[in-house]
Amino acid sequence: MNDMKKFLFASALGVMALGLHAQTWSQRLSAAERDYEEGRLTGIPERLQGGLDLKTKEGGFTHEERIRTHKLITKVYIFIDDEPKAEESLVNLLKTDKEHSLNPVVDPAELYFLYEKFRTKPIFRVAVKAGSNKSFPNVIETFSPSNTVVTEKIYNGNGDAPGAGTMNGTLGLGYWLEATAERHLWYGIEAGTGFHLRSSRYDVDNYVVDGATGEPTLSSYIANQQTYLRFPLYARYNFMYFKGSGPIPYVNLGLSYDFLLNAQYTEASRRGGTAFTLSTNNNLKDLGMVERSNMSATIGAGVKLRVKTHFLTLELRYDKSMFNYINENKRWNGNQFLTYDLAFVEDDLALDMISFSVGFTYSVYSPKKLKEFR
Repeated sequence: MNDMKKFLFASALGVMALGLHAQTWSQRLSAAERDYEEGRLTGIPERLQGGLDLKTKEGGFTHEERIRTHKLITKVYIFIDDEPKAEESLVNLLKTDKEHSLNPVVDPAELYFLYEKFRTKPIFRVAVKAGSNKSFPNVIETFSPSNTVVTEKIYNGNGDAPGAGTMNGTLGLGYWLEATAERHLWYGIEAGTGFHLRSSRYDVDNYVVDGATGEPTLSSYIANQQTYLRFPLYARYNFMYFKGSGPIPYVNLGLSYDFLLNAQYTEASRRGGTAFTLSTNNNLKDLGMVERSNMSATIGAGVKLRVKTHFLTLELRYDKSMFNYINENKRWNGNQFLTYDLAFVEDDLALDMISFSVGFTYSVYSPKKLKEFR
C-alpha cells in the first residue's frame, strides 16, 4: 500500500512537472502576474528568466511580453526591498522600451519613486537630412560693361528679356546633405550643430542693348555653380514637444559658417559678335573672383512624425547670406576673357537660398541613475 501511494505521488509530481514544462512563456508570465496580484512574490524573477534569455524566434518572450516581464520583476524586487536588483531591472525595462511611461491607475507609487531617479529621455539625437535648394541671388550693386540703366541682368529666368531677346536661365536648383547632433535643453528647446554639404547654382542672362532701338546687340548666358561645406549652429523650438503621439511642429533659428569648396562656370554662351567657347580656366575660386568663406542666417519650419522613439522630419528652410559672394577686388581682372568675350561682369550679390528637406532623427538613449540619487 505504501508503495502504491509513493507511486501515485510520484506520478502526480511527474504530471505537474510535465504540465509546467508544457506551459508557454506567455502562460508563465500570466501566471506570475496573477501570483504578484495575490501577493505570492517568491521565485517570480527566477521563473521568468528563461523567457528573457531565449530569443523570440526560439520561443522566448515577445517584445511586449519582455516589457511586461521587466516591469513585473522590478515591482517584485521593490516590494521585497532588494533595491539594487530593482534598479537593474528598471534599466532593463528602459532599454527594452526606450520611453516607457507609467500608468497612475495601475502602477504603484513605489515604482514612480524609483522611475523618477533615472534618466529616461534621450541623451542626444542624430539627424540626417537631404533636400533640394533654389537660389535667390540678392543683388547688392549692379556692374556691367554695358549701360546698367538700360537693362539689368536676369537671374534664374525670373524676368523678361529686352526686345526680341531670348533667355536660357533655369530655376537655379541644387541639392544638399546634412548630418547633425542635437540635444534637448528645456521646455521643448533643442540645440544642435554638425556638417552641411550644399551644391547650388544661379543662372544669369546678360544683355548689351542698343539704346535707340531697345534691341539686344549681344546676349550672353552664364551658369555659376558653387559647392559649400557649412557648419550650422541652430536652436529649435518644438510645439507640443512632450506630446506622446502625433506630429510635432517646430521652428528653427540658426547661423552657419560657409566654407567654399569649389565655384565654377559650368555653362556659358554668347549670341552676337564673335563665337565663344567656355575655357577650362573657369574655376572662380582659383581665380580669386569669389569669396572663400561667408556666413548665413537661417530660419526654418517643419514637422516631426514619430517612428517609435525616432522621427521622420519634413522641413522648409530659408538661408540669408550675410556677405558679398563676389570678391570686389577681382571682379574685372579675375578672368578678363569672360569680361570681354561675354561682355559679362558679376554683380555684387548675396546668395540666399530656400530649401526643402526630408530627414530622419535617431534618438540615442543611455538609461542610468541620476547623479543626485547615486
